[in-house]
Amino acid sequence: MRGLRYFTLRCKTRLRRLQADRSGISAVEFALILPIIIVLIAASEDFGQALMVDRRMSQISSTTTDLTAQQGSWTTSNLDAILSGTSTIIQPFPNGSLTIVVAALNVDASLNTTVAWSRGYNASSWAVGSKPPITVSKTILQSGVQMIVAQATYSLTTPFASLLKPVTGLSSYTYSRTGINRPRVSNTITLTGS
Repeated sequence: MRGLRYFTLRCKTRLRRLQADRSGISAVEFALILPIIIVLIAASEDFGQALMVDRRMSQISSTTTDLTAQQGSWTTSNLDAILSGTSTIIQPFPNGSLTIVVAALNVDASLNTTVAWSRGYNASSWAVGSKPPITVSKTILQSGVQMIVAQATYSLTTPFASLLKPVTGLSSYTYSRTGINRPRVSNTITLTGS
């Protein structure tokens, strides 16, 4: 009987010490919070890169149309140089998946648009005389005045995209921006070879 009392007393003493001991609580709390911290860091990294690319895509489309609209005529080599130059705006991100198409759209009396000419960077040009694959609001169109448009697309794969795929459902982010401008020197802009 004495042995049972001694054992019970000893167990109670150890349980009280264990309840009073708080030395491992911080480690347990950190282990529980660590996955949440990692996901937040990954999400903020992805979000930061996404915002940078979004801003750069807007700059690419607007710069392309702005530069193209500044002259009354271009050669294909000069226009290709503009497209190559504006593609560097995406840096430090790789420009392998970047596509840019710049085009002049003719506007008829009914305010319908057709492609007068176009050039592409990492993309095919739009067919001359075809309806453009983008819609321009008729409120800014004027019969006989061309519209200069640039469409830029980019696919971004971030380091944490696969980690966040269960949350976002995406393994990469795709951006598409369109810039629109009017010719500055005359109502039309011509494109000639070389």
